[in-house]
Amino acid sequence: MGNKVAIFMLFGQSNAVGHAMPMKDEDIIREPLNNVWGLYREPNQSFDTETLKFSHYTSFGMNLAETQDNTYSVANQLARLWQREIDEGNKADLPDLYVIQIAIGSQGLYDMWNMDRPRKLIPGKLGDVDISLYPYTCHILRLLREHLDRCEIEPVFVGLHWRGGEQETRREGDFLRSNLKNDYKKFFKGLREAIGYNVPVTLHRMPFVDVMMKEDPSGAHLENMNYINQVFDELATEQELTNTFEPTECPFYDKYAWDKNIFRWDLIHYTGELNTWVAEEILKGFKERKDR
Repeated sequence: MGNKVAIFMLFGQSNAVGHAMPMKDEDIIREPLNNVWGLYREPNQSFDTETLKFSHYTSFGMNLAETQDNTYSVANQLARLWQREIDEGNKADLPDLYVIQIAIGSQGLYDMWNMDRPRKLIPGKLGDVDISLYPYTCHILRLLREHLDRCEIEPVFVGLHWRGGEQETRREGDFLRSNLKNDYKKFFKGLREAIGYNVPVTLHRMPFVDVMMKEDPSGAHLENMNYINQVFDELATEQELTNTFEPTECPFYDKYAWDKNIFRWDLIHYTGELNTWVAEEILKGFKERKDR
């Protein structure tokens, strides 16, 4: 694998899973990718794991949290694009890639991602799975640091991408305004300390969908969404190596369309097209960096 490896981390809830977006048969990554590596749930999904076991990447079994595989997630799409770039002769421009995905639908900062939640790990599909995600993720990141040191790997961080926040829109506004910003600071500080590097963090902002006003005429959810996006913006301004990602900047976004041309029918989950564009932007941004 060489001494330099790029590392991409995708954490959060359903839009980090690629929820309910099964791949077409021809798009499933069955043949393990030569230059992209991931962590299969087996044997890595445990608090008792002492050494990470990386495998050549497929689109099956690589989310260390929820069991929902072969989806058009950003993780799967970036893995596919990264390998294609290398296969097309650009190996000199790209090192091998590690992908670490940890996400469960409907689980926000105060649910299974709660920093104070006691250790618990029950694997399975959404509805059955119950994992204390914060201590588990810190455990994985500590093992990653040990793996990098042991294998004498120089990490080049594509970044830690956070796709969460939707669940917090349902919280009491006063609670969010009293706690959210400081809790996010502690959250990412803890993850960075676990891995031992000042990893770049990208916070994915949440686009407004008109139907929210029909479901919640009081406007509380929308108000909370705007506040959460504001917190993301403030963290990006105030914190070193922290930035935001704006899905509405994709070329096919249509603010007049009922689904904004980026959401599935439920107006919560992004389309595979949107996730592919996000992966393309992540790859493009990495290739343009001078520090790699």
